[in-house]
Amino acid sequence: MNKYEPDELLNLAIMSKTPYVIVEGVDDLRIYEGVANSANIVCEIYSVDMLEGLSGGNDGVVQALKNIEALAMPAGKSAGQYIVGIIDRDAKYFRGEIPALASIFSLNYYSIESHFVNKFSIRSVVNRLTRSPSAIEIDVESIYLRVEEKVYDVYYFSLDALKGAVDPGYQSIIGYSSSVGRRKDKKTIADLQLRKADLDAFAAVFRLTPKIDSLRLFVKGKWLLTVYAEELFFEIEQLVSKCKNSAILQCRVCKYDNRAPCLFQMRDGLNKKSLYTILQDFFEMPEFEYIRDKLKLVAGTAAL
Repeated sequence: MNKYEPDELLNLAIMSKTPYVIVEGVDDLRIYEGVANSANIVCEIYSVDMLEGLSGGNDGVVQALKNIEALAMPAGKSAGQYIVGIIDRDAKYFRGEIPALASIFSLNYYSIESHFVNKFSIRSVVNRLTRSPSAIEIDVESIYLRVEEKVYDVYYFSLDALKGAVDPGYQSIIGYSSSVGRRKDKKTIADLQLRKADLDAFAAVFRLTPKIDSLRLFVKGKWLLTVYAEELFFEIEQLVSKCKNSAILQCRVCKYDNRAPCLFQMRDGLNKKSLYTILQDFFEMPEFEYIRDKLKLVAGTAAL
């Protein structure tokens, strides 16, 4: 099947009065479709890889929208009424390089994966990973705060990568192509410790902190979601012991028979990698609301 030319998508959007959305990668399609479906928004979503003569990723989306905006439009009309390109915020934001195109929509967080790092899916995740039908007994806030404390080790790791992407004169230890597992490496930890004062000063310029709300802004989304999934999985693993010892509000089974199988028992075959994938099944979270609002806006203007 031949790839689409950018002007073809614009023509299709105008004729069908349906918004067309261009995103960075094939893996993003499922996510953005899930976000749109969560609000019953009818739109067509394409990866830039599906367009002719364009590179993938951020640069490809920007170039596609530049090409589209350069096309002649009927009087009183603009390309942005029908089509939008969604790009990751990533390090471009800190370099002041977000494109000033009306049809480009930049995410509020580092990347789309960053949005899944939130407390609102925790109860649903516990339901999915354990035998608990409702998980009404768990204290979501406490779990979230403990996880937030434990993801701290990605903070300086990511600050070093960000400074390397922003400051041409800085020789970073970490690059955004590095494996997030490297944050546990003893030499890496020691090397970053020597740079702590410098990185603290850099973080202060942009008002960055180790809190999750801040980490979502500058930590590579896949890194943050990986670390979050690891720590959240550990917390869920501890629920059975805590339930049996009454360290938390007991499940309805243990409450009446502490020797019976606990409802917080983990289901077979699930692990940290499973949780990384499962977390990306929840699209109704408040973090996605501004994206839904944008899609609704374009849907409204495309229908005129």
